[in-house]
Amino acid sequence: MTSKKHLSLFLRQIIYESKTYRRNPAAAFFTLVFPLLFLFMLRIFGNDSVEIDGGTVSRATKYIPMITAFSVIGSSYTGIAMTLTLNRDIGVLKRYRGTPLPLMIFMLGKIAHNTIISFALAVIIALIALLAFDVTLPPNSIVTFLLTMLLGAATFTSLGIAFTCVIPNSDAAAPMVNASIIPLMFISDVFIPMDSAPMWLNSIAQVFPVRPFSISLQEAYSPFSSGLLNNPENYIILSGWLAIGLIASLKFFSWEPRR
Repeated sequence: MTSKKHLSLFLRQIIYESKTYRRNPAAAFFTLVFPLLFLFMLRIFGNDSVEIDGGTVSRATKYIPMITAFSVIGSSYTGIAMTLTLNRDIGVLKRYRGTPLPLMIFMLGKIAHNTIISFALAVIIALIALLAFDVTLPPNSIVTFLLTMLLGAATFTSLGIAFTCVIPNSDAAAPMVNASIIPLMFISDVFIPMDSAPMWLNSIAQVFPVRPFSISLQEAYSPFSSGLLNNPENYIILSGWLAIGLIASLKFFSWEPRR
């Protein structure tokens, strides 16, 4: 198959994913609106000052990137794993197999579409942060922020696809997916800051992709950031998990229900 044909299939797959997403308004609603509840809670609990590396900032400046990380992971990892498992069980993926669509193009289409959704979430959160909390993304951090979002969304989407390989059926999807990601969120600067946590716990969390993603977003939002990749190891870790997700998906992904 020629490169031109591959590109055409890839673009068509993105369009198809977009149409499918819009046809499920309930999922779209909760993906886009649920994170806003956290912003509402942040407003209720106040916006006093907190300490970060470099100085003192408002509580919102600390928590907005954490909420962004939660939103992206929920859309890219949790959502994709549950949706794919359900589609596999009801035979949707089996029908895919009878088409000329290669698995790689299918995966890249999923990754590209979920990256677009993740950027939309980030923009919505950023606008609310500006209007409601006077929190802005420093201009010198925009490139870092875009790179973090691109790599993070791609990484968690690929891992969501790969995780379907161990989910036996759609009934087990929700508990297995949540069990695999929620504990990591609690120790990875997503729900609560881990500045005072034991070093060994932060070291364990740093091995997985959630903490590097959340920390990188926090650094992008920090007014004390130089705008450069201050911790390149975070991007190396995310890239490594992206490779793991892609390789595992290509090797073990199943179009048909598991027996």
